[in-house]
Amino acid sequence: MHKYYEEAKEFGKKYLADEANEVDVEGRFPKASVDALRKAGYFGLVIPKEYGGQGKGIEEHAEVCTGLAESGASASLCYMMSNVGAYCLSLYASEEMKKDILPRVASGEIILGLAYSETGSGTHFYRPDMTEEPHDGYSILNGRKSFVTTAREADYYLTITHSTKDGSNNLWLVPRDAEGLSFESTFNGLGLRGNVSDPMVLDHVKLDDSCKIPGNGDGDRLIFIVGLASSSAGISMAIADAAAKYVKERSYTSGKSLADIETVEVNVAELKARAYAARETLFAGAASVAAEEEDGFPNVIAARITTTEAAVKNGTEGMRLFGGIGYVRNVQPMERLMRDSLGAQVMAPGLDVLKVWLGRLSVDLPYLND
Repeated sequence: MHKYYEEAKEFGKKYLADEANEVDVEGRFPKASVDALRKAGYFGLVIPKEYGGQGKGIEEHAEVCTGLAESGASASLCYMMSNVGAYCLSLYASEEMKKDILPRVASGEIILGLAYSETGSGTHFYRPDMTEEPHDGYSILNGRKSFVTTAREADYYLTITHSTKDGSNNLWLVPRDAEGLSFESTFNGLGLRGNVSDPMVLDHVKLDDSCKIPGNGDGDRLIFIVGLASSSAGISMAIADAAAKYVKERSYTSGKSLADIETVEVNVAELKARAYAARETLFAGAASVAAEEEDGFPNVIAARITTTEAAVKNGTEGMRLFGGIGYVRNVQPMERLMRDSLGAQVMAPGLDVLKVWLGRLSVDLPYLND
């Protein structure tokens, strides 16, 4: 039924699952997983065919990211960030930039990262403090971005700046080796530890105007929110599947397994139903965007809220089914999955911000008028 989801799910089991626990323990970038995605051509998913990509859209993006997240949530998030960047470039970049960057992303030669969030604006990443000082043919960028997923590992970073000249917000494509660009080593996440979400500092970084993409890039907000929702949907299902496997295998000296207990069966059913509902809500929201339906944006926000809350709830309930052994590190996957499930609440835009947006959209008010 969901072809790209099923294919990505199987790919994740084969190439992402084995590295997931090691990445979590060491708090490092999932290099082997990302390299496998490069070789398989996944980074070209949403890149138009004329630039060497597959020409797919938000629906396929949702399916692939969800399927991958069931085996490796950190790898899936790093992958989806590059997808969002590529999609944004395909919409807004100059033809010169598209021809230079997109074919190399599609082939897996390079990957992209997003540097949006800032300490000063929290989850309101569309209000940057980072400045661009325009000059003749170039600009000087100064500021600090917090929680940059794929820090140091991406080849280019999309970032948002505030012009000192006219007050406009603009996007820039910043190469990793730009003079004046550096990363702080501060990330030691509770969960999703393979994201390596360190702060990025731009100290008088001089960029040619050819690196500038005028405007805020609002079109990529949809695919970004869908990608974050996909992570939670995948984690929710991973918890449900892990719990079902565990209760079947866990037996007492009497020979009776946990799965033979009716209340346990009810709890497993609740995990599965919650994960399924979250996943299908996400896929339906992505489909409404692809169909250019009027309520596509609020549907996607609703899906992000639903998947986030489903992941957190499944993390709590799943741990109860595993009991004490689930609470011990590196014995069962539940402890890692529970920690991973908590991340979506604080990823920009955060859960409360999303609820404010959805509430305002529901009563026909400007959602960013805050």
